[in-house]
Amino acid sequence: MSLIESIKTAFVSLKSNKTRSALTMLGIVIGIASVITMVSIGDGTKQLIIGQFSSLGSNNIFVEPGAFSKKMEGNQGMQSMLEQMTIKTLKYEDYKAIEKDPLISKAAPLAFGAEKVFYKGKDFKVTYLGTTPAGLSILTKAEFLYGNNFTEEDVKSLGRDVVLGYKVKETLFGDEDPVGKIVRIKDNNFRVVGSLDQQGTQMFMNLDEVIYLPVTTVQKIILGVDYLKQIVVQAKDENRIEETVESIRLTIRERHRIDNPEGDPAKDDFKVVSQKETAEILDTVISIFTMFLSSVAAIALLVGGIGIMNIMLVSVTERTKEIGLRKAVGARESDIMTQFLIEALILTLIGGAIGILFGLFFAFLAGIILGMVLATTWSFSFPLAAVLWAFGVATAIGLIFGIYPARRAARLNAIEALRYE
Repeated sequence: MSLIESIKTAFVSLKSNKTRSALTMLGIVIGIASVITMVSIGDGTKQLIIGQFSSLGSNNIFVEPGAFSKKMEGNQGMQSMLEQMTIKTLKYEDYKAIEKDPLISKAAPLAFGAEKVFYKGKDFKVTYLGTTPAGLSILTKAEFLYGNNFTEEDVKSLGRDVVLGYKVKETLFGDEDPVGKIVRIKDNNFRVVGSLDQQGTQMFMNLDEVIYLPVTTVQKIILGVDYLKQIVVQAKDENRIEETVESIRLTIRERHRIDNPEGDPAKDDFKVVSQKETAEILDTVISIFTMFLSSVAAIALLVGGIGIMNIMLVSVTERTKEIGLRKAVGARESDIMTQFLIEALILTLIGGAIGILFGLFFAFLAGIILGMVLATTWSFSFPLAAVLWAFGVATAIGLIFGIYPARRAARLNAIEALRYE
C-alpha cells in the first residue's frame, strides 16, 4: 500500500469515529494551548517590565536600607524588592552625602505610604511620596497641567505643599484649577501647588494616583520617623554605572562607620542596586517562572500521548478482522504498522494545529485582560519558538505513543484475526 493510500485510509478511519478522534486529540490541544499561552504571557510580562524600566532611564540607581543576606548573593535585586521597608538605617544625611558625589547627576530621598486625601466631602485613596523637587524629575516625565513643583525651601522648612497626580486631581477637583486649594491628609492641611499630566502605570503602580510632598514633611508630619525608605540616584554616565554604585557604597560605609575592606555587601546595613541589575534579575526570574509554568502545562502533552495510545489500542481491538483481512490479501507487517502510525500522527498534527490556534487566542485574550487589570498597554507576544517546540514535541509524542499499538496490530496472526469475534 502506498503512502498516499495509507493517508486516505487513515482519514476514512478517523472520520468514521469522529467523537473518539476528537477526545483523543483533546489532551494534545490542551497541552499545546497551555504552553503557548504561558510562554506568551511570560514574554509579554518581560517586554512590559523592560519597557517600563527603559522609560525610567537605565542610569538610575536605588539605595535601600538593610543588608544583603549571604544566602541571597547573586539575587540581590530580588531580595531588595521583597524585603520589608521598615529598617531604619538609611538617613536624610546619607542622601546629602551621596548628592555630593561627582559621578552623580541627581539624587533624591524617598519616604512613602498610603492615605486618603480629602477635599470638600470627596476623598481618594492615594500613595503619597515624599521627595525633593529633583525627585519628581527622576521619577516622572509628566508635564505640569496646573501650577508648579514644590521648592527646596519647602523641604528645608517642612512646607505643606503638595503636587497631585492626574487621577487624584480629576477625582477631587474635576475641571477646577486645584492650585491654591487646601486638601487634608491624616488631619493635616496641605496647599496644592501643582498637578501633573496623565502618566499611566509604571512598574505596576498607577502614577496618576500618586501625590508628591516634601520628604521632610512626610517624615516628620505624616509618618513621624527620622529615616528614609529609599534613595534614588541618577548617574551622570550610563557607561560608569558599576563605578558609581561602588562610589555610593564607599560613601555610605564611611558615614555608617562600617569596616568592610573586602567589600562584602552582606556586611553592609544598606543595599545599592542599579536599575539595569534589577531589570536583568527580573528578566531571569520571569523566564524561570515561565519555564516552570510551561513545564507543568506540558504534562498535558504527555497525558495526550497516553490518550492516543489507549485509543489506538482500542482501535486495534475493534479492527482486528480488518487487519486479518488485509494480511490475508498480502499486506505486510510494515504496511499495517505504517497505517496505524499515520493515524496517530494525523491525530497529533490536527490536535497540534487546533492547540496552536487556541493558544494564540487565549494568549491574546489574556493580554487584553491583564492590560485592563494593570491599567497598562500590554504587548501581545507571538512565541514562535514555543509554537515550534510544542508542535515538535506533540508530533514526537504522537509517533512514540503510536508505536506500541501499531506494532501490536502489525504482529497479529492473520488467521486468528479473521476468526476474532
